[in-house]
Amino acid sequence: MSIQPKQPIRKTAVRTGALVACAVVLAACGSSKSSSADDSASKSPSAPPVTSASPTAPPATAAAAASAPNGTKLKTLLPTATHAPSGWKVDNSDAFDTGAAVKSPSGALLPTDDCADALTNGGAQTLTSDFQAAYAVTGLTAPNDGSSNVVFNGYEPGDAVKQMTEVTTLVKRCASFSTKGSDGAKVKMTATLKSVPGLGDQALDLRVTPSGDYVSDDIVLVRSGDVVMGVDEDDSAGTLAPLVPVAKQLATTLPLKS
Repeated sequence: MSIQPKQPIRKTAVRTGALVACAVVLAACGSSKSSSADDSASKSPSAPPVTSASPTAPPATAAAAASAPNGTKLKTLLPTATHAPSGWKVDNSDAFDTGAAVKSPSGALLPTDDCADALTNGGAQTLTSDFQAAYAVTGLTAPNDGSSNVVFNGYEPGDAVKQMTEVTTLVKRCASFSTKGSDGAKVKMTATLKSVPGLGDQALDLRVTPSGDYVSDDIVLVRSGDVVMGVDEDDSAGTLAPLVPVAKQLATTLPLKS
């Protein structure tokens, strides 16, 4: 059997509320992310189908409006065209933020999520959405012309720590899992996580590596107070560029000033 060219195969896991803008992120990724409407419907039947249409901000709630950073503030942390990481470009064609509204978090979804859905779909946004109350996101273009995204998430006090703990627990549970490659055959995936010292209050570097015909992913998460920044990259356009230096430059806007 001949090996087909490497191409990303993605299932789309639509989450209620927290991933309202996942459609924009996936659209910005172009050919590096594909979706399955059937999986989306079974994952969250109440969520709208994934399309490239611009999302609307979730409604504000009295319970969540107390102290979480909102999207308007988080937007100020996003890189601009003149302040992009060296060798990278900002692609704000699908940039989005939740504005002044904040929402109640979705709750702990990652602990029971399918490993392939959690770790091969949505990148940084999937991994930071469970306790998220607001966010701002924009696209990046890597030096190899690959698509990437950076998202800043706001949380109620204590929830950012919960989110990072969830990611650590997820990677331990999903250290080895399988998904389907472009030829329909099973591909074994390996997930590894390591701490990045000297970056924010806490920083994690997650690698998802296939043993066959599938893309590799690198995702760096940085927590600073009640904000978590996430930046992701895959190798669908070529070799992965070093992502930790990029994360360090993007995180220079942290902590969020009141």
